[in-house]
Amino acid sequence: MPRETISRDTISGAVVVFRLAGGSYALPVPAVRECVPMPALSRPPGTPAPVLGYFRLGGERVVAIDLAVLLGLRPWAAPDEAVMLYRPLLLCGQAGGTRVAFMVDSVLDVRPQAGPASALPADGAPAGDWLVGEIELDGGMTALLMGPDRLLIERERQRIGHLASARDQRAALWGDGDV
Repeated sequence: MPRETISRDTISGAVVVFRLAGGSYALPVPAVRECVPMPALSRPPGTPAPVLGYFRLGGERVVAIDLAVLLGLRPWAAPDEAVMLYRPLLLCGQAGGTRVAFMVDSVLDVRPQAGPASALPADGAPAGDWLVGEIELDGGMTALLMGPDRLLIERERQRIGHLASARDQRAALWGDGDV
């Protein structure tokens, strides 16, 4: 049975390919602003499990999120700072007015897609609205394509915005604009 194809507009022709919880995944290049090494993070009490903490990049506040935990691919465990040092962050769009960076296990490459994305088979793929298809990459590799606008649900975006706002208000009380 032929697979349904997904509009080529779903991705721009190139994707960032990365490893996450033992699988190969991809995000469209326009969704990833850059790949950055793990910085020192500030994690206030009451921060939700997938949120690793916050950092500043220039004048911008960024929230770091463990993508595998967020998507249910790996159970939450207290972050191991020694392991996190070797995990990159994919700096992406904004949620609740705060830029988001997703921690992945490793970044493999930026590759052009070899053909249009195919719909996922009903079996054998992780469940989740965040997947939009499977793509074949140059070199014979395949990866599951994530929809960048589907990674966070609206409630999560709002919560991130609320946490950042509360943090800014606390920092202002102490005259500390760098928190």
